[in-house]
Amino acid sequence: MMQNLILEKSDGAPSAVEASNTDFALGVGDFSYGDLYRPERLRALAETFYAELESADAPLHRELAQHLAARGRNLAGTKQESELLIAAAPHLSRFVARLFRVEMERAAQIAAVCGQDAVFQLKVFVARRALKKFPVAQALTINAEQARAALMLLRRAAFADTLADDDELGISRLTVRLLAWEQHLVKGMAATSDQTVAAQDAELSHDVKAALIRVNKSEAGAALAEFADKSVADADLAFVRAALRVLEAWAAAHAVQPGAKRHVRGWVSFRLPHPLDYERLVQIERPRAELPELLHGLDQNLRRRDGFALTDPRATKREVLDEVDYCLYCHERDKDSCSKGLRERDGTVKRNPLGITLEGCPLDEKISEMHVLKKAGDSIAALALVIIDNPMCPGTGHRICNDCMKSCIFQKQEPVNIPQAETGVLTDVLELPSGFEIYSLLTRWNPLNAKRPYALPYNGKNVLVVGLGPAGYTLAHYLLNEGFGVVGIDGLKIERLDKSLTGDGGRLVPRAVRD
Repeated sequence: MMQNLILEKSDGAPSAVEASNTDFALGVGDFSYGDLYRPERLRALAETFYAELESADAPLHRELAQHLAARGRNLAGTKQESELLIAAAPHLSRFVARLFRVEMERAAQIAAVCGQDAVFQLKVFVARRALKKFPVAQALTINAEQARAALMLLRRAAFADTLADDDELGISRLTVRLLAWEQHLVKGMAATSDQTVAAQDAELSHDVKAALIRVNKSEAGAALAEFADKSVADADLAFVRAALRVLEAWAAAHAVQPGAKRHVRGWVSFRLPHPLDYERLVQIERPRAELPELLHGLDQNLRRRDGFALTDPRATKREVLDEVDYCLYCHERDKDSCSKGLRERDGTVKRNPLGITLEGCPLDEKISEMHVLKKAGDSIAALALVIIDNPMCPGTGHRICNDCMKSCIFQKQEPVNIPQAETGVLTDVLELPSGFEIYSLLTRWNPLNAKRPYALPYNGKNVLVVGLGPAGYTLAHYLLNEGFGVVGIDGLKIERLDKSLTGDGGRLVPRAVRD
């Protein structure tokens, strides 16, 4: 990250191999890879982005220009700043994707994220419909095996296209489709002058009838008959309601019955937030009734030390999206306490029952805004907003701090796991081709950062940073972007990296990392 580190300079020109790795053409204008390490070219690249933004959305460009001219002071911490950055970030994301020629990979990543939306609709279905139709006492009496068998027959007969998905996503897509059919049939074929709406209604009716025919020709017909609502006269609606009844029974049983829960273990759609009990934050069990003072943690929470190997596997992509979906996006109401902290009526910082002050993220990271962009699948845009306040985010994430979680708006139930979401956003960008280069560029060139949109040229002054923990290397980063030369030292031995990885502070820039 310390590309301007002044340790030694080379008077010779780069070799042919070095030049091929550091001076290839990029996808915007006449910029080359080597330009990304030259401050004067970073300024030109920012001006190119601003010109393209003005052409695409003049009012947005004008508002961003005012924000930049004020160095962010005009909107700092306001809803208007959040809305401005959220609107501008996708433009920056598309620009960066074109710069590194990863437009197709970015589009595929967005499509993959949006394709998971059905999972969170199933989660709502489980909590707000299934468990209300079948309260706990009743859910415990459901024949879970029968409900699961009926659901699988229904899926194979009428929703065979979902069989290519994993079970959670496939059943989620099935649920979303049934709910849309139910809504359509209940409201009826309303007369409309909108040809698009009429065509959609006709398509839904065709889909319902086709599904009903397939079910009646299969074993699923008899299975659904067990769940039929005899009070519904319309055949299509009766079929849809029976199918939804199967889903309700299956979901309630698998949410409540211990034996059935193993079939949905790890499904985020069945993971409901639990209340916070500050007297019992650590889960324990007492294995021997005659020895109540004997206690230990739950086996599933055990994580053994394995030398220097990482023992905390990060959240899966779906688990990250579950945290993002759980967030209330509080910046819209200026209640984003995860970033700004929680206050008493007199303005003092609140404390939780453990006496911990709830000051929020010490970096004032734009967390809620990050979640909005991640929810839309645009990880580059989300990372760009993170880097405004937390450029060294690889050093934070889920392994370092959780002040944001402590100050989450959910104070009486499980908070949003924001560090896992941040790690997920960074990981998704790093998984793109040239993902490291995208991250690296955004740390020294971020045209949405009103305080320092691009790194300044060397100002002739050098600084020694003593101690390269999180504070030291972050300070070094900011000094470099302000034009200082930086040398860092630490008590631990620091091995010199090959010049191909670091550049030489002169004509040779770091070798590009594609994967």
